[in-house]
Amino acid sequence: MSKLEINDLSFTYTGKRMILKNIQLQIQKGEWVAILGHNGSGKSTLAKCIVGLLEPQSGSVVVDDMVLSHKTAYEIRKKIGIVFQNPDNQFVGVTVRDDIAFGMENLGIPKDQMISSIDFYAEKVGVKEMLDKEPSTLSGGQKQRVAIAGILAMHTDVMVFDEATSMLDPYARNELMQYIQELHQEGMTILMITHDIEEALYADRIVVLKGGEVHLDASKEEALRQTERMTEAGLELPVSLRILNGVTNLDPSWKEYLWASTFDK
Repeated sequence: MSKLEINDLSFTYTGKRMILKNIQLQIQKGEWVAILGHNGSGKSTLAKCIVGLLEPQSGSVVVDDMVLSHKTAYEIRKKIGIVFQNPDNQFVGVTVRDDIAFGMENLGIPKDQMISSIDFYAEKVGVKEMLDKEPSTLSGGQKQRVAIAGILAMHTDVMVFDEATSMLDPYARNELMQYIQELHQEGMTILMITHDIEEALYADRIVVLKGGEVHLDASKEEALRQTERMTEAGLELPVSLRILNGVTNLDPSWKEYLWASTFDK
């Protein structure tokens, strides 16, 4: 299992406006962290810096005491995988089988081991019967599962989900969230980039970005008690918390019920 550290990381696309400003985070092995933020807060840029798709202007990303650089990117990508917002942008193969194999081929995994891994992880994520299908014929949720299978087959310890549910229908979204829960219960470190507080409620910890800076970093329970900090970042509170904040003379038993229902994930 891998520990992830982000040390004083800053990034700009143009050299003028800083998209990320001195981001400082530590993500422990087996932790599920939700990074919340309004559009333009820098959360997806941070995800790309973490996996080495973007190079920060300053600061560092460290995985198990290994600093991410051009020299170490290959080794670090064995430890961290990413699932993007649009599943169609993740496919390179003619069939689902080809796509699951792609990452393993890049790592030089022997053919016999690769074949057994394809079958094992396709079954694990529930797409084994689709191995010979074209990715374009799958639903959005199925495509995301195929992307996850390809990452799992590379034996990564950390999985980053960059707005991975935003293009899914409610059924596929709930299905994917339940599967991510299973991965976390098996010990995988989860980093979920999202603008949806409802999704963040699955996490152990919430980090809120505002204007490229860490605006709030706390446990899920503590973060949701700081409602002003959440709304300052342009985030919409869950219905139960909006009711709690709007009703001053609510019966204590109802307050307890509404608060508990917020965390019923």
